Amino acid sequence: MKMNIQRLTYFLFAGMIGFTSCSKDEETTPVKVLPTSYTAKLVGAQGNAAGSFFSPKTGMVYLTADSANYVTNGVDFSFAQTGSPTTTAKFISLSERRSEGLTRVTSIPRLTNFSLSSLTKAQFDTVSNTYIKEEVLGTNPTTVVQQSKVYEFTNAEGKSGLIYVSNLDLGSGTNGSVTIDVKFEK
Repeated sequence: MKMNIQRLTYFLFAGMIGFTSCSKDEETTPVKVLPTSYTAKLVGAQGNAAGSFFSPKTGMVYLTADSANYVTNGVDFSFAQTGSPTTTAKFISLSERRSEGLTRVTSIPRLTNFSLSSLTKAQFDTVSNTYIKEEVLGTNPTTVVQQSKVYEFTNAEGKSGLIYVSNLDLGSGTNGSVTIDVKFEK
């Protein structure tokens, strides 16, 4: 009888080990946190009827007349065409509009910095919030805009984001526009 109890105990113990090792282990895969995203936002240059100011906080495009609420709404950058006789399309920090010769200047000294990114459109589409938070850094208060390029930016609060230029319409003079997709750090 003693041998049977030992044997039974052994089989029960072995069965429990076998049961736990044969059962499907629960894997804890970290959930990929996605950044706040906006698509197909039309931002106009200073001569365009569309707003020239963008908020990655709200995903809204604002007019100069809305400038009293720029800080509340998180407006971080503008789009304009500068230079003469030919113009250059640029993303411009609010704090740099005056130095770029623009007359529609806000009194909000918010500094946003930009850099051209090496990310492809496919990488932009699948980027994680962690990547934006840890890897993205803008370095210049203005940057020349090109179609099908990705740009990095860092705002006055140190939050980062990415801008993909899906369409650039230079128009004539300063009435062009840019259509952008934006990913912004949560």
